[in-house]
Amino acid sequence: MVDESYKKLHPILSEVTQTYVELYTNRPNEKNRQELIKLEALLHEKLQKLQKVRDEKE
Repeated sequence: MVDESYKKLHPILSEVTQTYVELYTNRPNEKNRQELIKLEALLHEKLQKLQKVRDEKE
């Protein structure tokens, strides 16, 4: 837990520190995150193809 006076004096550093803590705390989920990124890219690609086909039909 970050001290409240530190947060008031250094709001940006406090946020950066919190971000790093959260990143390393959630590190075991990195594999899941990478898989979700890959699936998101695949979904985006498929949606673009569907949109292109729809546009060609019109």
